[in-house]
Amino acid sequence: MNLPYTMTLNSLRPLVLSLSAVLLGSTTPVLAQGETKEGFSLAFDHALTVVPDTLVNGTFKLPAYTIAVYETDANGVMEQWKAEMKANAQEVTGSRPVKAIGARIIEVAETPFLVLATSTSEKKAGLARLTLAFAINDSTTMPADGTIQGYMRNLAVKFNKAVVQTQIATYEKSLGKASEKLSDAKDKEASTRKKLIKANSGLEKTKTKRAKVMADNAQVMGEIHGLEKKFALTNDPKDLQKLTKARTKLAKGESAVAKLMQSEAKAQGNVNKLEATLPGQANKQQDVTQTKEEVERIITALKRKQDNIR
Repeated sequence: MNLPYTMTLNSLRPLVLSLSAVLLGSTTPVLAQGETKEGFSLAFDHALTVVPDTLVNGTFKLPAYTIAVYETDANGVMEQWKAEMKANAQEVTGSRPVKAIGARIIEVAETPFLVLATSTSEKKAGLARLTLAFAINDSTTMPADGTIQGYMRNLAVKFNKAVVQTQIATYEKSLGKASEKLSDAKDKEASTRKKLIKANSGLEKTKTKRAKVMADNAQVMGEIHGLEKKFALTNDPKDLQKLTKARTKLAKGESAVAKLMQSEAKAQGNVNKLEATLPGQANKQQDVTQTKEEVERIITALKRKQDNIR
């Protein structure tokens, strides 16, 4: 049976947000025309109404009421209703219709009764319809009054809010993952900066040590020049011994300088490598931050949407 609902899914307020981040290997949800990439609407502008209807129970056609639950299907809304009834009925059984036997719904009646349910999907409209009949038995319905319609409308609000809650939960999970990635990115950058400080300190120590050895070598070289002049004049074996010793010391000093220069080059290479890593880590952190902020904006929009379901 076609029911007089007016669909406004295509009239949602456009919300265009630019994203450039990558979350867990997939692009973050791009918002276009007020929807997430999963198709979650970011606004709710539907008027929730209770429509008189009928429900077929075997050979009986019972008066019933129908409500619409958006962004779900027949199976989804039926599972919502079954869960609701399992907590408020002796037994939920059957199919087409599903029956809640011994239902206790204080808003409707003080004594247990029978509730029969069917559901249908309208994919193009993006909704499901839930039809309920309230009965004394399989063939006799309860008297129609405002309490039943009030209960049905409250059920429409509750079920529509529940659908949005699952959407919020989806993005809260994404937010948790984005927060973890951001924390990891910050930790990696902090670790790199700590290593860089240590590497720079080691580099400076090596430079200082090399400078000292080179200064010592320069002093020894001056001594060698003096000893060479002296030996040239005296030709004394003792002066030659001193000269030989000074030259040996200089050779060791020059060897030490060569080794220190190698160590310095290696230390400088390590510093350069760490410095080159920082921009990429900063960019990653910025990307993840942007992703996190976009997910937070979606959650805020979905919560606002949920609040608008009344």
